[in-house]
Amino acid sequence: MKKFLLGILVMLAMASAGWAAPVPADDVVGQKVEAYFGDVFGKLKLAADRQPDYLTFRDAMKPVVAGVPGIFGGSFIDSNWVIRQVLFPSHFLARGFDLKGVKELKYFQAKLKEAPGPQLSEPAHGNIAQPRLIAMRYPVIKDGKVIGLVSMMVRTQAFLKAVGLDQAKAYKIICLGKEAEAQGVLGNHYKEFKLLLPATEWIIQYKM
Repeated sequence: MKKFLLGILVMLAMASAGWAAPVPADDVVGQKVEAYFGDVFGKLKLAADRQPDYLTFRDAMKPVVAGVPGIFGGSFIDSNWVIRQVLFPSHFLARGFDLKGVKELKYFQAKLKEAPGPQLSEPAHGNIAQPRLIAMRYPVIKDGKVIGLVSMMVRTQAFLKAVGLDQAKAYKIICLGKEAEAQGVLGNHYKEFKLLLPATEWIIQYKM
């Protein structure tokens, strides 16, 4: 019950801040997507509010790991976009990796300077070594300054299952105007809703 209420409160805050466009009450998938990200970003906020550094990151993320299915990994990213700690020890090779050279993150790096807030990346396509993933980040702020980000990656299939899109005949996820994930043929009759965050715009189109 506490987790449910936290998700609702976060989504209400997101809506009042203009982060999320209203989803009709009869749009079950849209409502589930809002609730999903409200819950996950609520948990990331709690971790970020503890103002962790690379030494305390894993401890701060324990409630997140326990409450979100399909977590692939996560990291503590410093203010210079360098990975300083990883959520799971098996991903130790990622420590020290400089994300400033990742072109897909240039937009988010600029946004973090302009207006620090939650970040939701487009679904990554994946490869042999890594599954399809969705990355979420939340800024850690201390004394009015961003000192880092808590980040986690969730398997795309786990997200699709959680919101019911795994049962859709067709769907399409558009991130910042670019198609990021699609399955099936939508045709001319489908539902659509928009999810807004300070650094992201997702449009999801689907047909059940």
